[in-house]
Amino acid sequence: MTAIAVRESLAARGSVRCGERPAIGLALPQASIDGLGLGDEVRALFKTDALDTAIVSLPASPRVHALAAEMFSPPVAGNATQLLLSAHAAEIVVHALFGERGIALDPAADLQRVRLQSVKARMDADLAYPWSIDELARNAGLSRRSFNQKFQMAYGESAIDYLRARRLDAARDLLIHQRLSVTEAAFRVGYAHPANFATAFRRHFGYSPSRCQ
Repeated sequence: MTAIAVRESLAARGSVRCGERPAIGLALPQASIDGLGLGDEVRALFKTDALDTAIVSLPASPRVHALAAEMFSPPVAGNATQLLLSAHAAEIVVHALFGERGIALDPAADLQRVRLQSVKARMDADLAYPWSIDELARNAGLSRRSFNQKFQMAYGESAIDYLRARRLDAARDLLIHQRLSVTEAAFRVGYAHPANFATAFRRHFGYSPSRCQ
């Protein structure tokens, strides 16, 4: 695989190829790279200041294969697609940086991370769906206990806490920006009972959802 890091965003014109090998073309604004804390590392890939493209030829790990597959066929739609593509692009750059230095990443850990990210992306894309831990764990290819532990380690909170927070954040946006009723906002993010939604909202934000209207 060939990973291409471009300093400024450029419009894509057709398929990106390097000779007869498939390639992944990544257009990453310098501000985004600096925001990730990778500015010095990425700039080191460029041979001179006159070049705006760095080409790093590396064998693709199972993780990079999985990332590329999801970038070509995203499992989510709408705004979640851009979020997923941006996250995958940043991760491929990290893999290129490690690979260029001869540092191998653990394939098993790579596969585990992509499964967890895929599950997280599915939750983000369909907050109204009645997700259960058992179903999320199956999608991640893990046992219920292992999934809970690994999600907590990866994202700093349990999957249920993450889903609850995302639902309530989305509901607040609906109340403020789309002027939905409390009942409509509750149903839109997966709460079957508005009273339960109001209780969870108050605990999360410290005020009732009706204050957003």
